[in-house]
Amino acid sequence: MNSFQVIVNAIKEASEKGLLSEDSGVLTGFSGEKLIGMLQRLSIHLLTADTCYLEVGVFKGLTLLSVAKEIGKNKAFGIDNFAYFDKEGINQGIVMERMRKLDLTNAKIINCDFEDALENLEVELEGKKVGVYFIDGPHDYRSQLMCLQLIKPFLADNAVIVIDDCNYSHVRQANRDFLQTHPEFKLLFQSYTKNHPLNLPEAERSEQIKGWWNGVNVIVKDPENKIKADFPPTRRERTLYENEHAIHATKHPEVVPFLLKVTNICAPLVYRFSKLSKKNTVIKGKYQAMNTYSENLPGDTFSIEN
Repeated sequence: MNSFQVIVNAIKEASEKGLLSEDSGVLTGFSGEKLIGMLQRLSIHLLTADTCYLEVGVFKGLTLLSVAKEIGKNKAFGIDNFAYFDKEGINQGIVMERMRKLDLTNAKIINCDFEDALENLEVELEGKKVGVYFIDGPHDYRSQLMCLQLIKPFLADNAVIVIDDCNYSHVRQANRDFLQTHPEFKLLFQSYTKNHPLNLPEAERSEQIKGWWNGVNVIVKDPENKIKADFPPTRRERTLYENEHAIHATKHPEVVPFLLKVTNICAPLVYRFSKLSKKNTVIKGKYQAMNTYSENLPGDTFSIEN
């Protein structure tokens, strides 16, 4: 069985059965059970003594430790400088305590900015290549693209890349741009959910927690061009990306997030008395936050006969 079929089978089994083992009650965080189950199965089937699991974005260790506890002596590395969603500065301690409770010695935190870590991986990975790579770190367009660009020299020949939160249009755009400029990589699988779970009623949110959470893309190395080229769906509308230049070039770019909060409160007046209301390219989100602009995206879709 070739490695592509192994990956397809792991995805299908995770979609049908979710987690490999029952939740211990120790691990919590933001991810879907199908996604975690897929990472576990991919790591079991693809990792060897010379390869490892690596993720960007650890938070409280849900995916990292869920994988580590299933892969025996194989190593699981997680990159995070705990700069986000951790105002009290306690998340790294939570991860370490959970490692102790689960008696895990094969998981390691790389406490570092993701770009610094990815640029110096040969030191951190103890000579291993990356067999399974999970991106769940900062999801801005540039960070997403750099997570894909910088990992290339460290990937094993049969490596698989899993990207979370692909319902976000800017994440899909970064993935698409990477795939178009690196044809030796292919999109093997994609699946999207109705919306971000935090914008759904409780009943629908619970369903997505058991599923793919907020959309997923799976990318593989395909230098022999065995898989047809496929890409995540994106919009041709570029207004949001063009606006980034206006933000970077302004005198006080750091105040923009605050002004966006004010705009949300005063939106009707802002749109009524500004030129924005006359522009056809304005993109308005439906929610106060977590706008994914992902309506009508497909469910489970493979780019290979299976």
